Amino acid sequence: MFEVEFYEDRSGNEPIKDFIVDLQAKGQTSKNDRIRSEKILTYIRVLQEYGTRAGEPYVKHIEDDIWELRPLDDRIFFFYFRDNTFILLHHFLKKTKKTPRREIEQAKRNQTDHLERSK
Repeated sequence: MFEVEFYEDRSGNEPIKDFIVDLQAKGQTSKNDRIRSEKILTYIRVLQEYGTRAGEPYVKHIEDDIWELRPLDDRIFFFYFRDNTFILLHHFLKKTKKTPRREIEQAKRNQTDHLERSK
């Protein structure tokens, strides 16, 4: 079993957690948002249970230490931190076949920030 934690920026914000909470709130009135939030939470549970061994369609290796959760068109980048812990780094909505480079770079910046502040 793995732990899954949310990346926290220097201001104390947890963008992915905030996104999920907001999506759940919208899900009270929007069926699509409810389905998206349930799917995201299911994929997080799969990550907790199986880690990166869950494979596609749940997780996919992107590059270096960066992986992605793949619920519907949502993408959540994460990496293995330590002590059986994954850190969810960055979310975006995939609209093109190829993952935009800027999204990968944002995940890497968040990873670097997390590692520097976790020493």
